[in-house]
Amino acid sequence: MRTGLLAAGIALMVAGAPSAQNGAAIPPSHAVVGASHVILRVADLTRSVSFYRDLLGLPLASSSGEIAFFTAGSVTLMIQQVPSPDTPSGGLAAFTEIVFDVRDIEATHRLLASRGIQFLTTPRVVNSDGTRELLAAAFRDPDGHALSIAEWVSRGL
Repeated sequence: MRTGLLAAGIALMVAGAPSAQNGAAIPPSHAVVGASHVILRVADLTRSVSFYRDLLGLPLASSSGEIAFFTAGSVTLMIQQVPSPDTPSGGLAAFTEIVFDVRDIEATHRLLASRGIQFLTTPRVVNSDGTRELLAAAFRDPDGHALSIAEWVSRGL
């Protein structure tokens, strides 16, 4: 089954998961039930809106001032221009990646490449569940955020 947006480590269901403090179960009424937004800070909002809307094809839901919102399945991608962007520290945040589900990775890869997106990898197998393979192709946005497109493909294994 597809999800609108896969984001490693972001959209985890934790209802009923043990509390880190005392091992007691978290009541469902107090549990995190999903992720609704992913926020990326950018240096140039106009350039980034053009990338996500015109090249990647995400619908622009709204924008105001230095913020723009895109519809990405069940998750909203928000980009926010910051006045003086600093280079990331190089810690684990530098390894954060947003993965967008697609219906046909080969066709989408060709289309996005024809629009000027420079891929770091071609579609390749990154995971398998025994009957399907997860194919993914990686690229970066204008600010260097790691992005991928991905599709689960039945391979008749």
